[in-house]
Amino acid sequence: MTYTGQAKTPNHTAPKPAELWVYDVLEPDQISTAKPGFGRRDLNRRTVFILWALRVYVILMVILIGVQVWNALHAGA
Repeated sequence: MTYTGQAKTPNHTAPKPAELWVYDVLEPDQISTAKPGFGRRDLNRRTVFILWALRVYVILMVILIGVQVWNALHAGA
């Protein structure tokens, strides 16, 4: 129960559901349902190859950093 005014009289209105409250607070351009969807893009083979190469590079770097951290922690033993 919430109170309104200075006399602290109870406000008996039911709280709004979260979905409606969000629409009141956010600006229209901040709501994802108001934005148009663009769908998926068709990528050419070169772009797909570059993206896969970047994925492999990131995985290799994570493994390399993990090995270096492991060696640094166990070098003092």
